[in-house]
Amino acid sequence: MIYELLNNLGQYKILTAEAMKLLTTRLPELDASMPNGKEVLIEDKLFILIQRYNSRPADAAKFETHSNFIDLQMLLDGEEKIYYAPATELSCTSAYDPDADYALYKADLEHSAGLTLKPGNFAIFLPEEAHLPGCGNGGAVVKAVVKIHKSLLNI
Repeated sequence: MIYELLNNLGQYKILTAEAMKLLTTRLPELDASMPNGKEVLIEDKLFILIQRYNSRPADAAKFETHSNFIDLQMLLDGEEKIYYAPATELSCTSAYDPDADYALYKADLEHSAGLTLKPGNFAIFLPEEAHLPGCGNGGAVVKAVVKIHKSLLNI
């Protein structure tokens, strides 16, 4: 897991040069006026999802893990908390679905760390790293979720 300022994204060399160049060019251009939807940067391997929703209480949500995709999450407007925990310390409630690339886990905030996500920073969750996004007091959020296929990892 990486939690950092967007201005520092380029210093992380965990992705291939092509993927990193696309992201360091495109992500600073995103803003809250963008419509919901999907923007493909590399077919089936790298895309951006723009989402709008209201944050929710953490105990009303579930942790998730992915096997094939890395999540890079950044807010364009609003504020939310994302929780992180080792998946091995969580109770699985929905087995891995290969078509949707996720498994779900019971929210266990006692064994997790909370990160505050605001415009200007980002969080990256590698495959199998459990995270619980979208938490807060009901405030409106505009978010970019970048899905990065694990084949673009440079580690």
